[in-house]
Amino acid sequence: FFFDSTMSGKPVLHYFDVSGRGELCKLIAAVGGLEMDVVEYPFQANGASAADKLKAGKMESEHTKAATAMGMEGCGLPIVVHGDLKINQSFACQNYLASIGPNFPKITPQQQMIDDMFQGYLEDCMGLAAGVVLSGGDPALVPKIMERVLTHLSKYIPKDGFVHGKAAPTTSDLVILVLTQALIPFGATLGEGAAECYGKFPTAVALGERAAAFPAVAKWLTNEKCCLKKPPKAARN
Repeated sequence: FFFDSTMSGKPVLHYFDVSGRGELCKLIAAVGGLEMDVVEYPFQANGASAADKLKAGKMESEHTKAATAMGMEGCGLPIVVHGDLKINQSFACQNYLASIGPNFPKITPQQQMIDDMFQGYLEDCMGLAAGVVLSGGDPALVPKIMERVLTHLSKYIPKDGFVHGKAAPTTSDLVILVLTQALIPFGATLGEGAAECYGKFPTAVALGERAAAFPAVAKWLTNEKCCLKKPPKAARN
């Protein structure tokens, strides 16, 4: 099966007006030189986990109405639409955008598994920290999971350059950028303890800074649709 992205126009990413699970998709598209439209929705959710959402019951909001109109009723964000293709779930959206980005580094199956592992750990941290924001979870657990995850991932981080030694960052590097610099949910839930937590992992912080300095990423960080360090639109001055 071969999907010809040139025949389908630009992909469209549907996500909230915060960093969350959507920003990694945007960063991947930026590195890949992929032209992509972004449709934002007010940050509303009825829980962080599937259990929380099922317990809270059906929610009607701008993003749930849009998902239904797209034929994706009941699906959470991010959603990517590209021609006839409609997908959700973070990994699917991220990996698809990486696969069609013309400038995204080509990696081996082994390197892809490393990227997948980094993505999985981002989801672990995201779920716990989002639970603090949305479901009243214990904020004291955020530095604990961050330290556990960064302790392991730091084993794969070089002192210089990117994880796979490519000229451009891949998903692993961009995951570290999100883990170390995103406001929602990490900076917001770590609060005043952020400096202490990140201070234990200088190699990870430095990799995040290198990824942020990569020209395509640095340009994206100035885009109005970049939400890496922004609160929801309703909370912006």
